[in-house]
Amino acid sequence: MQTNRVMVMVASFERHLEAERKVIYEAIVGQRGLPVGLSFPSMPANYLLKLNAQCLADADYLFLLLGKEYGPVTEKGTSHLHQIYAAAQAARKPIISFVYQGEHIMGVDPFDQKRREGFIASLQKGDVFYWSNNDELRDAIERGLELVQENHPSPGWSKAAEVAQTEPNRKVDQDIIGKLKAQIDHLKHKIEKATSPFQHKALDFDVDRTPWLAEYSCNAFREGRLKQFNGTLRYDITEVFDWLSAALLSPISEVRVQALLARNIHSDVLNEAKSTWRGCHAVSDVKVDQVCVDKLKKRLRLMGIVVFDDNGRWRLTQAAETYALMQSESR
Repeated sequence: MQTNRVMVMVASFERHLEAERKVIYEAIVGQRGLPVGLSFPSMPANYLLKLNAQCLADADYLFLLLGKEYGPVTEKGTSHLHQIYAAAQAARKPIISFVYQGEHIMGVDPFDQKRREGFIASLQKGDVFYWSNNDELRDAIERGLELVQENHPSPGWSKAAEVAQTEPNRKVDQDIIGKLKAQIDHLKHKIEKATSPFQHKALDFDVDRTPWLAEYSCNAFREGRLKQFNGTLRYDITEVFDWLSAALLSPISEVRVQALLARNIHSDVLNEAKSTWRGCHAVSDVKVDQVCVDKLKKRLRLMGIVVFDDNGRWRLTQAAETYALMQSESR
C-alpha cells in the first residue's frame, strides 16, 4: 500500500476566506495529501511570512487561493501572498492558483482591485482555476491535485519509522519492481499485437470523414474584465490524430489527453473570442466538454486507432503507431 503523502502549502489571506481554507484543507486531506501553511492577516505580518516560507520549502506544491482582495501592501510594494508566489517561482515549485470570480465586495479600494487584476495576469501564466462558491472550489481543488500530480509527480513524504525500516532495501526493491513492470508491459503489447483485430489492417481515415465537434468553455479577458465564453469548433479527424499521435506512442492518462486537446484548440478559441467579443485579448482555462471527449474516444477506438489499458490510459494500436511513424518519416 502506498503510504507516501504529498505536502501542499495553501497560501491565502485570512479575511473573507476562513470557510474556503477549510474546504481546501478537507479536499487535500481527502486525497491523502498533507495541507500546510498559515493564512495572512489583514495587516502585514513578517513573522508569518517567515513561517510560511519554511512551509513552502518543505512543500511539494503551492496552492494559492485569491479571494476578493489583493491584500495589504508591505514595504516592498507587494502583498505577502504575492511574495510567497514569487518565492515559489524562484524555488521552481509547481503552482496551482484558485481565483475567485464571483461578486466583488462593496467598498473595496479601487487601487486594491487594480493590483488584484495585475496579480491575476501574472497567475495566468501558469495553471489557474476559477471559482465562485465552495462547491466549485472543492471541485477545482480535486482537479488541481490531479493535474499537478500528473504533470509534476512527486515522491511525497513518508513516516520516519517506515523509511528507517525500508531504506536499505528500497533501491533494490524499486529496481525489481521497475523491471517487472517493463516485462508486463512488453507481454501485454505482444498479446495485443497477436489478438487485436486492428493490428493487421491498415488505417483508413476515409471510413469516417465526419468532423469532430469540440464544444468548449473558457474564460475570456478584455481590459481587466472577465467573461465566461462557450463555443463549438470543428476539426478533421486526421488533424486530431496529428495532435495526439506522438504522445500516444506510450500510455497516457485521459487527463493528459484532455490537456492536449485544450492546448491545440487554444489559438482557435482565442480567435473565436476575439471575433465575438471585440477587444478580447486573452483566454484561459480552456476545457473541452467531457461528452465530446467521450465521443472522440469511442470513435478512435472503432477506427482502430487507440486502445486502453487496465488503468484507462490511452495508447496507439500497432497499426496506428506504424502509420504515425511513417507519416513522421515522410515529412
